[in-house]
Formats: sequence, C-alpha cells, structure tokens
Amino acid sequence: MAKYGKYNGRRKPELLDEKTYSLDNYQEAQSVTQAYNSLAEEAEILNTKIPAEYRDAYFQLVLHPVKACANLQQLYTSVAINKAYAAEKNPYTNSMADMVVKLYLKDSLLSVQYNTFNNGKWSHMMDQTHIGYTYWQQPPRNRMPAVQRLETEPVKPAPAVSKSEGSTTESMIPLTSKGYTFFEKDGYTSIDATHFSRAIGSAAVKWKILPDLGRTGSSISPFPVTAAIQKPGDNSPHLEYDVYIDKADSIKVQCYFSPTLNFHNDEGLQYGISIDNEQPQIISINKDDNNNRIWEGWVANSIIIKKSIHKSITAGKHTVKVWMVNPGIVLQKIVLDMGGVKPSYLGPPETARLTK
Repeated sequence: MAKYGKYNGRRKPELLDEKTYSLDNYQEAQSVTQAYNSLAEEAEILNTKIPAEYRDAYFQLVLHPVKACANLQQLYTSVAINKAYAAEKNPYTNSMADMVVKLYLKDSLLSVQYNTFNNGKWSHMMDQTHIGYTYWQQPPRNRMPAVQRLETEPVKPAPAVSKSEGSTTESMIPLTSKGYTFFEKDGYTSIDATHFSRAIGSAAVKWKILPDLGRTGSSISPFPVTAAIQKPGDNSPHLEYDVYIDKADSIKVQCYFSPTLNFHNDEGLQYGISIDNEQPQIISINKDDNNNRIWEGWVANSIIIKKSIHKSITAGKHTVKVWMVNPGIVLQKIVLDMGGVKPSYLGPPETARLTK
C-alpha cells in the first residue's frame, strides 16, 4: 500500500496520459510501468497466501486498486510506444495498438469484477470516469486513447513491458549513520535528498527522514514544525552534499519539494542554497506568483521544483548546501544541471554515489 500510494501520488490516475512519463529519456515510462506491474504481481501472490476470510476485504482495499492502476499505467505507456512506432513506420505499430485495445478492455473487466464481487457489496463505488479527461471536470464516460495503425501487419508480437524489481521502502535511519559523495554523469548529478554527506542540526532543530514520502525515494525535513525561522550561515541547520564535477562554469541547481501552499500568506516557505562558501541564495518555494494559479501545477504534478544559478564553478570536488530558513519544507531531490538534464516527469534518476 505504501508503494501504491507513492506511485499514484506521482500523478493522479485521471491526469495521466501517454505524455506524462518520458519514453525516450532515462527509460522513465518503462521503469514506472515495470515497477507498477511488479507491485501488481506481488499483490496477486499475497492474495493466494492470506486466509480465505480476509480475501474479500483484501480485494476491495488492496488488490483491485493496485491491479487497476497498474493496468492504466501500462495502457498509457503502450499508447506512447504505439505512437513512437508509428512515427518510425515500425512494423510493431499495430501490435501495440492491439495491446492498447486489450488493456482498455481489461480496465472495463476489472470494473465489472469489482461491481459484482461479493454479491455486489461495493457495486458502483469505483465507477467514476478515469480515462479520457481533457480538463479538470470528468467526461461523461471513459474513452480509449487514440492509437495509430499501419497498413503492414507485424510478423510477431511487440515486446511488452513486464515486471521489474521495483524500489523498496526505505526505513527510518539515524542521520549520522552514512555519508555519500556523488559524481557527475552525462552533464548532470542527481541526488536523493536523504543521501546527504552531512546533516547539521542545532539544539533546537533536527533533521528527520520521512520514509517513502516522495515521488521516487524518501524525503527529509527539519523538525519540529514549530521551530523558529533560521538565518542561513556558519553552523545554522543545513544539509551538505559532496559532489565531483567534471567541468563546469555555470550550474543550475534544481531542488524538488513536496507541494505546500503558502499558508502564511506572506513570502512563502523559504530555503537557502549555496555551493561551497557562497553566500546562500534565499528562495521561496511557494510565494504566490501574482495569482497566476501556478499552484495548479504543484497539485497536478505533486512537486514544486525551484531553480538557482551558481556561476564560476570549477571542475573538482564541491559541497552543495541546502539551508533551513522556514520549518515545514520537505525536500525530496536535488539535481545539478551542467547542461545535460533531459526533459522528464520525475527528473533524472540518482547518479552514482560512493558511501562513506
């Protein structure tokens, strides 16, 4: 259920489409689909092992949600592959179109199974439209995504996206137990926020890991949430990440935060960011942008990504520092872009790290 919540939390099912996850960059769509299929297989196996008297409740609360959402994700990934194949005139185009039809039908059959299970005990509770949205209001009925076909039929089935190892839930760990150093890859460095080199707290502020809270890994946040506002600098609370950079001049640092509204109605929740001994840049994650409703994107994407530019950075070892200003900020990920970051929904996967 933790993984189900994580995967659905990345983007709500009704907001998914074939363009959500990148098919070309970082194998993102394939990895997301494989992880969901793996979760569905685990749920099916567990269903055969639990006592019979619990299986009805298990189906309603666990098995059906996982299977339905795994199927939906594979549906959209298959649509993306179908369109990519069609653009290439790939002979597997029609097989992928057939796969989309099959998965769309499976969605309907899963709904029928849910509505008739246990003499219809939960009939119609999951009947809300979930395929074919074009804006926030639900359409009157599900609608299969459009697919493309070629005149030439393929000679064999197209390769399907199947199971994967998936990721595992990270346990709460002592903040002093490990340290990490990261290395550049293809013009970027990607870091899970909980894999810091050092976590510097104070008598009043401690850093805590929030296991499995995040689109890809876990998150980290200063506690208590009632702590006083901090002024970055010296030994005030901050996180340090040691990185090796091949060559650079100007670096863009992207910090990924769990979405939070500006509930104080002021400058918003702020953090500081610096490299080495720079003066920290103070950045608000959620100050209202002249009422341009940018919060809609935060809600839909389940993330707030803030960027800062750092100039005259040389090759070699550096330390990225994320400073606490306000409590209540939840950091998921840090990406250093030296010009190599490609478009994707989740951002580049974590790059190579060395454990100390």
